[in-house]
Amino acid sequence: MSIFEFNDYRRYLKSYIKSLPRKGRGELSRISKHLRVNTTLISQIMSGLRDFNQEQTYTLSVYLAHTDLEMDYFSLLVQLQRAGTVDLKKHLERKLESLITEALQLSKRISHEKKLSDQQRAVFYSSWIYSAVHLFTSIKEKGITLEEISLRFNLSKQKTVDIIQFLLSTGLCTEDSGRYSMGVQSTFVERGSPYLLKHHSNWRVKAIQKSESISENELMYSGQFSLSKKDFEALRERLAKFLQEANLIVKESNAEDLACLNIDWFWLEK
Repeated sequence: MSIFEFNDYRRYLKSYIKSLPRKGRGELSRISKHLRVNTTLISQIMSGLRDFNQEQTYTLSVYLAHTDLEMDYFSLLVQLQRAGTVDLKKHLERKLESLITEALQLSKRISHEKKLSDQQRAVFYSSWIYSAVHLFTSIKEKGITLEEISLRFNLSKQKTVDIIQFLLSTGLCTEDSGRYSMGVQSTFVERGSPYLLKHHSNWRVKAIQKSESISENELMYSGQFSLSKKDFEALRERLAKFLQEANLIVKESNAEDLACLNIDWFWLEK
């Protein structure tokens, strides 16, 4: 669901609340608490008897984790409802149309190249969460909502929006009616890249954290061996072949959930 599809802020809020888990039960109370106003005022606003003031509009936009462009649009929608003259309403409607055009132009400028720039790599490999959210958007055919991402990874609304906006800007994700799906399926970091170490360390740390609560149907193993160089190479080739086979299986597998595979095979040195 995109705010730019609406020309009435009340209809937008009602649709947003309805899209939440349990159809947004209790959301109006949470909004009133965030705005520090009585629930009666929120009920009056939603029924059309009153409108948000400027400060409440901004605070609610922050709560809804709007981008700057969405925040401007939401503010104009509220101003439109408060406008007392025909000329002012027409002026605000023109500004709304301009923002809609700007939003469409931004979506068209989204890059779908598979190779990330150095600046994009610096963000994407700064934390495991970018890769995890990217993968998560593939597990439902119709896409994933911001609320589902936020709940799955225990993220704030604003952090969820920041991550999704980045993934959209790189073409790693796409958006359709407020649901996000995987765009470009994979990224690659060449050997020798400074981002490769960060990429590996992100997931190694995640594996260490997971080791404290691993279940019986999961597998985690660390082993140390003394063996010949010939057998070392033979096992390396078997691991490489396994990874090739695993990638083929994963490629054809219907995405239902997320998993992580870490394999380390190296000589122990000083």
